[in-house]
Amino acid sequence: MLSMAVSNYAGKLHTFSKLLVSPYKIGFVQPHSYLSDDQTKEIKSILESGSQKNLISIYENKMARSIGSGYGLSFAAGRMAFYVFLRSMGIGPGDEVILPGFTCSVMPNAILKVGAKPVFSDIDVNTFGSSADSIRENITPRTKAVVAQHSFGIPCKIEEIADLCSEHGLLLIEDSAISFGSTLKGTKVGNWGDAAIFSTDHSKPMNTIIGGFLYTRDYSVYLKARSIYDQMPELDNPHQKKIYEQFLFERVHYVPDKYPRAVLIGYMHDIAKRSGISHADSQSAFLENDYTKPDVSTITNVPSYPYPARMPGFLAKIGLLELKRWKYEKVRRKKILRFYIEKMGQMGLGKYVPKVYSNSAFDIIPLRFAFDHPDAHLIKMEMSKYIDVSWTWFCQPVICCPKGPEDLGYVSGSCQVGEKACDSIVNWPCSIPEGWETKIEEIFVKIMTGFK
Repeated sequence: MLSMAVSNYAGKLHTFSKLLVSPYKIGFVQPHSYLSDDQTKEIKSILESGSQKNLISIYENKMARSIGSGYGLSFAAGRMAFYVFLRSMGIGPGDEVILPGFTCSVMPNAILKVGAKPVFSDIDVNTFGSSADSIRENITPRTKAVVAQHSFGIPCKIEEIADLCSEHGLLLIEDSAISFGSTLKGTKVGNWGDAAIFSTDHSKPMNTIIGGFLYTRDYSVYLKARSIYDQMPELDNPHQKKIYEQFLFERVHYVPDKYPRAVLIGYMHDIAKRSGISHADSQSAFLENDYTKPDVSTITNVPSYPYPARMPGFLAKIGLLELKRWKYEKVRRKKILRFYIEKMGQMGLGKYVPKVYSNSAFDIIPLRFAFDHPDAHLIKMEMSKYIDVSWTWFCQPVICCPKGPEDLGYVSGSCQVGEKACDSIVNWPCSIPEGWETKIEEIFVKIMTGFK
């Protein structure tokens, strides 16, 4: 059994071993390399002191103020914020919730956890976000809520979707997990619906390693969610320590010149655990167990950690530090986006740039520069020499499904625009460590010049 487990990884290990001779690799996770040693020690002291309710309240207030004039609650993950919203609104068995098929499995799984049915809608070809037309086609008498997703930092056509939901008396929740701070006609994402969820997972616009946020301008919605929130447990201390260790590891090793070795180390640990060589606790710092379709017999929990759970206090401290530098960081990301778009035009590739990027009604703070290209697979092959393209979103409908999207009710061919995008999408990082802006620009020009 041991030899079989090891041999199954032999081929892949050969590929990863190439990372050892790579001078650098740019990832899609922006680490906390900007933090000082004193700030890191302060974060550790918060972890060791236990629950920090005042710190959580400060974070929730500042996070809410950064979105709008509403109210907010913090969670261990954005999916948990979504789940609590559904529960607080009384959505359950017999109800349907429409969401895009261009999403992660944790979203339909949250719907299944409350006993409702996820119904998948298509995306808009220009924004990669939810399509109002497709939502309209999927409304039935059982529909109770609609999820409008903003993708890559691009606001979806949320105004049309909000009008549609109002017309049919449906709840509207904005999935802003991969968008933060962007505006449509001067209104920030998160302020169009009944509520919005945000993610602060390490691959999202603001990085607290794991984390999520529920925001609403409706005080009655906040109070309903708060009544559930007040009964929620925290992640246990061993799990919190694992998250802190991951934070330390990424702070040092997720910078591009050390990233190749970091990926290899992670892969070797995975091999050791799966093969039985390592007897270390197999629980990940990340909340990976709820990628799997929930078992109705354990509907309120998943193995290894409580669901839903609160955000740990030491992560709230990281969140406050992220918010403090956001004004500076968003300017950097917009500058990188402008470079990409301008170079695409200069290289004769402007036809592949989504028109939304030049629409003055949209102020986009990008997480990634996303576009479709017929030679996407070749572009990504070239990118892989310098960039960790394994993090490209979304290369299939309902990503992160262990048994495939059909296990969660997705029907192949039902979201044709999204499925086409899955085959042709390219992601370029906009959130990268300081000092690497020139390098990513050089790589972009070098690669994209060959795909005119």
